[in-house]
Amino acid sequence: MWTKHIFDRTFRTGIALLTLWALVMVGCGQLTDTDRIRVARIGDRYITRGDLFKLIRDMPDQERPMIRNRSDLRRILNQHIDSRIKLPLGRQLANEGKIEISRDEAREEFFRRSGDEADMLRQSWYMEVPPPGVVTPLMEVYGLTPELLQLNKDVVDEGTDRVKAELLGEKAVEFRAMQALQEGRISLDAEEIEREYQFMKDQLVAYEEISFIGIRFPTHLDNAAARASQVREQVDGGESFADIVAHYREKDVEEQVGYVIQSDIVNDPASERLRGFWSAASGAQSGDVVGPVYLPTYQQVVEDREGRTRIMQMPDAYLIFEVLEHNPERTLTLDEARPLVAAPLLKAKMMHILREEHDVEVFEEDLPEPSHVAGPLAI
Repeated sequence: MWTKHIFDRTFRTGIALLTLWALVMVGCGQLTDTDRIRVARIGDRYITRGDLFKLIRDMPDQERPMIRNRSDLRRILNQHIDSRIKLPLGRQLANEGKIEISRDEAREEFFRRSGDEADMLRQSWYMEVPPPGVVTPLMEVYGLTPELLQLNKDVVDEGTDRVKAELLGEKAVEFRAMQALQEGRISLDAEEIEREYQFMKDQLVAYEEISFIGIRFPTHLDNAAARASQVREQVDGGESFADIVAHYREKDVEEQVGYVIQSDIVNDPASERLRGFWSAASGAQSGDVVGPVYLPTYQQVVEDREGRTRIMQMPDAYLIFEVLEHNPERTLTLDEARPLVAAPLLKAKMMHILREEHDVEVFEEDLPEPSHVAGPLAI
């Protein structure tokens, strides 16, 4: 009897452990029979449910979409298939010298995609890593140690590589689309463009833009905010802003601070960093003097002495400026928007051709309902 009791208890314990192991394996993304179900094919290579679940789990948090239904899964699957076609094509055309994306361009796009972390990552990229144990004042602002600063630089470097590959893939499809258009393999008619224009019209806007000349006081200068306020007092007291600008141009010859700046800034609602600037500047008209306003670190495209364009990192500063020209936000006309409308249409048609060339097939009926597979999709 005692032996049977021990056996029964051991048997029940073993069953419980096996059940727990099975649940853990599902929760951890280990393959189950349903994970092996094929949901797509690219040539002779298959994509399974397990591949799709892993793809979703491995996405960066800020890029992982909500999965509510099979349509969401189908969209992610199709995006993944397109990437499997575009990325190798981008590498190929780049190696052949037919397309190019600079690392500066890719890095800035990575920052743009980084959401709330964009400012910290951008600042980290341009900081010098000090010796171990040394923390600069700017590092203190972002709560960084030398080790965390180096980690952020590595994150930016890896993210830049990934974004550059994606941008090359997009550019490769555009390149092939233009070739196909010239060869007559794809075409666009006026009706297609106008129909797409009407559909996209709310998104086709020229954002508010201001051209200005200003006097900037980088925050690393002593009393930077007070000096900017003093310029404001001079303007309010009737002094010509042009005369004040001329004075600071002369100071710059000796001090090399870069007091005077002339630039254009676009009021892109996606740019959180310039929201403070635009809260003061939006709606200002030509001749208005605005500020002081705080202008965070940003990048400006400049030409060097050889006429080559490069990106210059501008430090954060207090700025007071005169508006030279103001263009309010407006909807683009059909003629203005034609290239913006035509590009995605041509790329979509080119991707259809590329999918045919790669013998792509999607088995939509085998996509799961997310609500029925909570384990693999519990991310």
